[in-house]
Amino acid sequence: MHRVSNCGGNSAALSACNSYAQILAHWEATHNGKRFSLSKVDPEFKRYLSDLPGADWVRSARLLAKTEDVTIDVFGPKRVIIVCDTAYDNVPQRYIGKAPMTHAVGYSNGQAGFITPEEYLKLDLSSFIDLQPLQSYNAEYSTPQKELPSPDKGASNKKERK
Repeated sequence: MHRVSNCGGNSAALSACNSYAQILAHWEATHNGKRFSLSKVDPEFKRYLSDLPGADWVRSARLLAKTEDVTIDVFGPKRVIIVCDTAYDNVPQRYIGKAPMTHAVGYSNGQAGFITPEEYLKLDLSSFIDLQPLQSYNAEYSTPQKELPSPDKGASNKKERK
């Protein structure tokens, strides 16, 4: 008996949700703790959000994210800031049977995890947007991505990039 690949599904969605929370935490660290608002970030930073690791493996699903007035606080309340709208059953991977259906999420405390379909239905997603249009934004501006600047350099330290 061979093991089936665990690529895609919740493995990929969890990676995308975790990356979103970490990218927002990085943005805050380089902007003196200001709350994140997609409408106020520069085009270069939007490209980082358009290329979340794992997002390509869940193209049939949507990654819904809160993009305005978001803060990442490891000691703050645990609020959902990104969620995959499709539930998968491939995590945790099991030898016999399948895992229960869950949705991958990213939280305002920088963590990522899973919620049940029942918990998903209770979420207020009125302030969330689908991140997929950002992927077409990245294709439109298809210059090679650069590494994120170091948070200890601060937002005001603009280093020339080649």
